[in-house]
Amino acid sequence: MIIILFILFVILAFLSLMLIKNRAVRVISTLVSFVLVALSIVLIVANAHDHYGMDVKAKTAKTQIYSAQDQNTYGVLAYQPVGTSGREKAFVYKAKADAKKTTVAKPDLKTSTQIQNVDGNQAFQVTTTKEYVYKNDFYKFLFGWAGNNHDVKSKVVTYQVPATWIALSAQDGAKLKAVLSAKVSDPDFISWMKQNKETAATDPDQAARDAVSYYKNILANS
Repeated sequence: MIIILFILFVILAFLSLMLIKNRAVRVISTLVSFVLVALSIVLIVANAHDHYGMDVKAKTAKTQIYSAQDQNTYGVLAYQPVGTSGREKAFVYKAKADAKKTTVAKPDLKTSTQIQNVDGNQAFQVTTTKEYVYKNDFYKFLFGWAGNNHDVKSKVVTYQVPATWIALSAQDGAKLKAVLSAKVSDPDFISWMKQNKETAATDPDQAARDAVSYYKNILANS
């Protein structure tokens, strides 16, 4: 609506300047019209740049995620650092337990990611989104044509990982695979694997925690 008002004020300024013969009335009408034009421009810029007429509201969504490698007794959340700083990561997991393909979640410029340790044996993706929304119907009517209602200000995606899961970077995953390949014929490793499988038959969660702890120790000391 503000765009329509802006156009109407420009037309009004033109008509005032060109058609009103009385000098005093013409000057006043033209000045008022130009003030309204300037005010419209200020409001348009304020809405586009500073989200004038809008509030920031947060909403949180929590969904369960599933292991990127379902052949293991433990869960795997894989990730790959993105960008030169390496602070943000692209995460790999399955969105459904029976999914045939993995999901690759890539962050954008407004998204930050983090990993959080939680209790239990299930992993979750918790997304907290801050959005710009109009304060009331008046502002929505005035600026709604800009299409910026529910624009995202920022987003934080937290991956909640229990002790039965391991979060692995692509680099650590390759390192772990190489170390385990070298241990295939190691009697101690064979014995541990056998014991872990026996534990998994009666207590899967404990077997998963043991495996995760074992593999984290390997990575820390290799």
